[in-house]
Amino acid sequence: MVEEEILEILSEFGPLSSQEIEKELQGRGFEIKSRTVRYHLKKLEINGFVSKNDQGRSQITAKGIELLRGLKTFERLGEFTERIELNVYSCDFDILRMKGKVPTNVAYIKKDNFEKCIRILEEMENFPFLIHRGVFIAEEGEDLNGKIVPQGSFAIVTISNTIYDVLLRSAGVNTYPEFSALVGVEKMVPKRILELISYAGTTMSPGWLLLRSRLTSVSSILKTGDGVIISAVRSFSRYAIDIVVRNVELASSKGFGGVLAILHPSDKRFSLPTGKRARLFVSAGLNHLAPIHEMGVEMDVRVNEIPLEFSKFKPISNIK
Repeated sequence: MVEEEILEILSEFGPLSSQEIEKELQGRGFEIKSRTVRYHLKKLEINGFVSKNDQGRSQITAKGIELLRGLKTFERLGEFTERIELNVYSCDFDILRMKGKVPTNVAYIKKDNFEKCIRILEEMENFPFLIHRGVFIAEEGEDLNGKIVPQGSFAIVTISNTIYDVLLRSAGVNTYPEFSALVGVEKMVPKRILELISYAGTTMSPGWLLLRSRLTSVSSILKTGDGVIISAVRSFSRYAIDIVVRNVELASSKGFGGVLAILHPSDKRFSLPTGKRARLFVSAGLNHLAPIHEMGVEMDVRVNEIPLEFSKFKPISNIK
């Protein structure tokens, strides 16, 4: 138990001394001294779960992270929902002033794919299911709210569909992430749900899980009007439907899109599981990046981890 907690602490805070680990453990209710901490650290180091950095501080290894993830799997079910909630509270975007931080999806990509990616983004600019046309291109070494773009890479940043959670919270409506879905599109019209994943049953972004499983065909929609996109389903009080409709209309007037439907609990469209709450059915922000992935470009994607100022985002045609 103590060793698991030490791994958790190192995973959360990075390299620490035994005294710092002791203090953090005591803050979590453990009666423990530095000597005992050093004993556990030595065991973890022998087993390859912890190593020492150049300053002699203990740090978790890749093997340790793998062990921790295995130990915490069941505890972590639904944790992406918590990340969305944190993102919502971290963003202060004001749609009337068009200022403030917005939730994002970030894709780190090797620099030799830059021109190819820009061409794809240009093709996506008028895609009807985008959350917003704006993108931000960050260069290697650039700081994205505390996250540094790796050397040899660049980052494509797009606006996440969680922007609607942010906007509705500002309007006094609390939303709850229910499902991520694959939606079949015919002649540019969303027709039916093909696959459904509950946010409560995953430890990672279900949208990214669907994308990296190569189940989308956004590129096909660009060419023929037919294909498969990712969507997100949020539930909210049915008594707030009028508020949601008004705010979605306001968002649309300001250049935001992607809303596929606002569903009353009695609305049977898309054959979603029945319930007592209304739903916002919205295109996933990851669809903006989907054609790049579909073309075989490797991406390291971060979903709803990095809030950024809205002023950074421009249509790709305006980025020189």
